[in-house]
Amino acid sequence: MKKLIYLVTLAAVSAANAQDTTSATQRSQGYAEQNANKTFIWSIGVEPSIPIGGFSNYTGFGTGGSLQGEYKPGNRVGITVNFGFIDYFGKTVANVKYDDFKYWPLMGGAKLYLSDMFYIHGQAGPGFGTNGLGTSFWYGGGLGLNFTKAFDAELRYTGWKQNEVNTTNGGGYDNGPSTPPPTTPPGPYYGGHYSTIGLRLAYNF
Repeated sequence: MKKLIYLVTLAAVSAANAQDTTSATQRSQGYAEQNANKTFIWSIGVEPSIPIGGFSNYTGFGTGGSLQGEYKPGNRVGITVNFGFIDYFGKTVANVKYDDFKYWPLMGGAKLYLSDMFYIHGQAGPGFGTNGLGTSFWYGGGLGLNFTKAFDAELRYTGWKQNEVNTTNGGGYDNGPSTPPPTTPPGPYYGGHYSTIGLRLAYNF
């Protein structure tokens, strides 16, 4: 009798483990299976971001959103076009209030799917700044995770070369010299290479 109970218990545990393994496999393959026949995928995303390096002297946080289209010539490769808006909120440093840094980046890129769930994504293109920030070259890369066929998250690095700018009396920015003329009162002149770490949380359809 004890032996029979042992065998029944062992069989039940084995069946439960097998079911869990099957469910995990189905979840990991779900995204690929349900999108295997799609050649084009749209997504909308929200993009919180934090500055790193010198850019953190002028802003502490940014947020925005984007619309992305992805063409898939194969199951493991995607070609993307992403257009978005992001606002980096200006800091007040040494009694100087920096205006917000607002950009409209337009970037093309490529995705490589490492598995059914994970991918890497590289992008580059122009970033159109407002209030005198000008147009700069943006680039970046990220590692993404497909939670389901509809939702994914991508941790990404973005960098760009910001032209030298300075604040104006009326607000906003002007393209200015790298150093003020001797007769010009000192002001917040700045520019250079800016970098951020951000997260894109997206809904795919």
